[in-house]
Amino acid sequence: MPPIDRASRPSEDGNATTAAAGRHRVLIVDDNDDSVESLAMLLAFFGHEVEKASDGESPMVAAERFAPDTILLDLGMPGMSGYEVCRAIRSQPWGVPMTLIALMGWGQIEDRECTREAGFDHHLVKPVEPAVLRELLSRTAADSAASTPAPV
Repeated sequence: MPPIDRASRPSEDGNATTAAAGRHRVLIVDDNDDSVESLAMLLAFFGHEVEKASDGESPMVAAERFAPDTILLDLGMPGMSGYEVCRAIRSQPWGVPMTLIALMGWGQIEDRECTREAGFDHHLVKPVEPAVLRELLSRTAADSAASTPAPV
């Protein structure tokens, strides 16, 4: 999948993108409440703004309303699978610039190929290592800032 051209998204104060400032708007989607809560606490500790969804259908509504920079998306959920949610988000104009990260218990080559083909940008194996997640978000913020034109 080719790199995604990330459009600049104004922050609440209108001065810079949240990703360029190193702070992300992150939507966590998982049907395991403990997993959602622990990831939300970790991301808030890292300084990110967090929204949560817990099934396969509510992420579409949350993603459109919240306009996250990044979505952490569990693959095995009731309603719609994470693969289906990813494809649905990518089919929307507002979903194209988002960074989608698959969360699952497996990380074999075949699993990673399936998530890439579905439209995910990254694949993390549960339980997510905090340092790995922090580094990944830091890299996506740097990539986004590099692709955003400097203000005039």
